Amino acid sequence: YPGGQQQLNQYIQEHAIDKIPETGFRQTDFSAVKFTVNEDGHITDAHIFWKSENDKADELLLVAISNMPRWKPAEYSGGVKVKQEFVLTVGNMENCAIHLLNIRRD
Repeated sequence: YPGGQQQLNQYIQEHAIDKIPETGFRQTDFSAVKFTVNEDGHITDAHIFWKSENDKADELLLVAISNMPRWKPAEYSGGVKVKQEFVLTVGNMENCAIHLLNIRRD
């Protein structure tokens, strides 16, 4: 993501989390969106990978991710750009569902 993890967190905060009403996302909620960054750095195939109990929060997250600015695409050491899949999670990272997704938490 342009600017790194901190800028990505700020973007998600401003474009999704801040728009969720305070009563809209419980402390136990957890949502995940899976998407691909293609060879040109554009977001493709974004979809809710794990639904929270709040459809509006999930939709805000999906829209924010779908409208993100271009990323720096992944590339092999020879400079060949390739698409790469990501899963972005929001919410309670201690939720027992996180283990079912088999994703790294960095």
